Amino acid sequence: MEIGVSVVICTFNGARLLPKTLRHLAQQQVREDIKWEVLIVDNASTDNSQRVIYDVWADSQTTVPLIILYQPQPGLTHARHMAMENATYDFVLFCDDDNWLAPDYVSTAYGLMTQNPSIGALGGRGELVFENKVPLWVRGHGLFANGPQAKESGSVPNNVVYGAGCVIRKTAYEKIVKAQFQPLLADRLGTHLSAGGDYELCYNLALAGYSIWYEEKLRFKHFMPNSRLSWEYTVRLIKQGAKSFESIVPYRIFLNKGARGQLTFYLCLVLIMASYALKWTRAFLSYLGCYWHKEERDFYFLKTISARAKISALFPHRALYANFQRIHVFDQHLRKVPSKQEEPMAQDAMAADFPEMYMPV
Repeated sequence: MEIGVSVVICTFNGARLLPKTLRHLAQQQVREDIKWEVLIVDNASTDNSQRVIYDVWADSQTTVPLIILYQPQPGLTHARHMAMENATYDFVLFCDDDNWLAPDYVSTAYGLMTQNPSIGALGGRGELVFENKVPLWVRGHGLFANGPQAKESGSVPNNVVYGAGCVIRKTAYEKIVKAQFQPLLADRLGTHLSAGGDYELCYNLALAGYSIWYEEKLRFKHFMPNSRLSWEYTVRLIKQGAKSFESIVPYRIFLNKGARGQLTFYLCLVLIMASYALKWTRAFLSYLGCYWHKEERDFYFLKTISARAKISALFPHRALYANFQRIHVFDQHLRKVPSKQEEPMAQDAMAADFPEMYMPV
């Protein structure tokens, strides 16, 4: 596999967002000896995204090659898979169509991935940028890819980083594909706010023996248009995003908690449900305590919606256990696939809490 960086943008009807994202890419400060390209996967868009992409890239006067791929099958997971199959280089950087990468993002990611061959996925730090002033209930919830993903740079204990700004090692991805990796989640489907594909990919790379890393120096702005900040959109995002727990929580129990049998699975599941029930209780009491202060009241009301949605997603326990068994079988397949890496892969399956700072979207 040739060493270099393939920057990937998966987009659905992103004509409005893409111009500024592409201009930030064109302004990347990359050494001449670092090979890189830009791949854009049009995930069944119905607007003029492709025309916008060609025009903006031509105006930027950059010599970096840009390729547009069309994925007719809706779903962010399908778009990412197409990108991985077509990427020229081993380091595949996923930049959302509303991410503005810092000028040194590509070169910093290249250096980190080159120096640390055990890294399967590398995440950065996003900072939200809003069109207008937003209420507390938007700013105070970890619903979008932003903020630090660990206390410090290095391997993350919970084995996940968010997909925005994430760099995937293609040879690591090819290892899990060779082991017949079949994602349980389709992730974002057009206007449907399903989620979790980024976390699922990280968990599978960790199962394959790779480290999941966070780097504080990798910075990007995450633009939030007004259309994504309405009360209706936020509630829909919470409820539809929570549905991914039916697949994501079994990964957490298997990998982070080390459960392998039915008894330990259900013990972990009960403890997780109890933790969210406690969070709902605390949020509801706080909601009652500030009932006459609208912003604070709305903030805590969203927390009750979030906790209730996650608890509801955990009730179909038979489906969760079936996914847990599928993960166990896939783990066994992985152990039969010889690694392409000569370096020993870091095995980091430490027990970890379930952070609230980001729910995959």
